[in-house]
Amino acid sequence: MKKIKLKLLPIVCVLAAFVITSCGKDDAISAVLPSVTVSATVDGEALASGEEVAVGSAVVLNISVSAPGGVNGLDVNGTSYSRADLGADSGDTSGSLALNITAPTVDQIGNTATFEIEAVDDLGQTSAVVTFTYDIIAAPSPDARPYTAVLLAAPQDDSGVKSSLTFFSTNTGDRYSMDQVNDTSDPLSADIDFGYFYGSGTGGTAATLSDPASYPFDYGQSAWGTRNSTTFRRTSLNAAAFNEVTTFADIDDVYEAAEAADTDPGIESGLVEGEVLAFATDASKSGGSKRGLILVNSIAAGDGPTGEISLEILVQEEITTTN
Repeated sequence: MKKIKLKLLPIVCVLAAFVITSCGKDDAISAVLPSVTVSATVDGEALASGEEVAVGSAVVLNISVSAPGGVNGLDVNGTSYSRADLGADSGDTSGSLALNITAPTVDQIGNTATFEIEAVDDLGQTSAVVTFTYDIIAAPSPDARPYTAVLLAAPQDDSGVKSSLTFFSTNTGDRYSMDQVNDTSDPLSADIDFGYFYGSGTGGTAATLSDPASYPFDYGQSAWGTRNSTTFRRTSLNAAAFNEVTTFADIDDVYEAAEAADTDPGIESGLVEGEVLAFATDASKSGGSKRGLILVNSIAAGDGPTGEISLEILVQEEITTTN
């Protein structure tokens, strides 16, 4: 009997070793929990957790799952995503999801968006919760559109020809003569925001900007289908301060701080070189009222053919580029 026991002992040991090894392997699989990694983009640029996202921006969470026990699903803030949502089949050990997040809105400014992400595998095991956050801020103010070296001529009437470029439109950035406005079927008058003239003589107004509605003498604008009203304000800015203004918000700040319009807000006289006016265009214009600033660069005094004013104009019109 002793010999039989001795012969069986190696077999039992081998079987025991097999059982121990097999159980150890299963334990090893079940002990490896699924894991989650998250990266993100905002408007196509990399976004790290804890950074800022502006109102209206497009955020994408790129979530990757590793699950040796088999990918089963994903939970993001209580919303479940299936294995199929992760692009995985039964038994697959990895999957991913690109999650488009609803753009933040104005009423969310100052809030923190928080995403808690957890994966589960086919063994019912869950990953550690990964948290991704971003702070919601106001959208940056867009850059205003500059118009440089705008030369407006004193109005001229040469035997009925009114070709001096006296009027300006912030819509188009172009100068117009009275003949251009009146000799076309295109309703250009609806675009005109202000014009120039020089009041000479005793008690004259000197260098003056006026909207079409306030233009104090009939130069032909009585034939216009539309005569816009522009509101002017005088500011305390100089040329250096004008050059520091770049955005819509900057213009709003200057306009609000400027001297309130007087009883005739559509006309400003006695302009001098280096001063800055604030203005708001007619609210009835297409697109509504826009604000802007005007820097008086130089003045060639007089109401003759050499009379003119050189302006720098900044307006709440977004800058667009074309290829």
